[in-house]
Amino acid sequence: MVRERADWFFDGITALRADMFAYAFSITKSREDAEDAVHNAIIKAFDGLPKLRSEAKLKPWLLAILRNECFLLIRRRKRFAELEESIVPSDEKDFEEGMDLSSAVGSLSVELREVLVLYYKLGYSTGEIAKTVGIPRGTVMSRLSRARELIRIHMEGEKQ
Repeated sequence: MVRERADWFFDGITALRADMFAYAFSITKSREDAEDAVHNAIIKAFDGLPKLRSEAKLKPWLLAILRNECFLLIRRRKRFAELEESIVPSDEKDFEEGMDLSSAVGSLSVELREVLVLYYKLGYSTGEIAKTVGIPRGTVMSRLSRARELIRIHMEGEKQ
């Protein structure tokens, strides 16, 4: 039984690893910190596996642990790295727009950037984000709206 649960856990981790890294990177803005946070979160989750009551809750439970690890790393290191854009544009105009967007997203606060990445990059619903981040769904929606508005303002300012 214990072996089956461990196998199930590691299968789940394998399926979620890319999402975990993207989420951690959106918070830490550092490849190394994101990798460290993912690693630490997996270890803590495995140690706490007996506390997980339902296999269906693995994803939000794991992302909540990861979120805490990210902020712990940030507090320890008290620094932020530059955001790396994973999309390689096909032409110069796309490249410039991608750089502008990257700059706009990178200029957002951690709270706004984290819901933006969870929603647009990882495809989470506002309800899933609320559970993961530990805030009301309405707050998620207002943060998404505020993030979109700030990006729009930033992009319009870059064009002028």
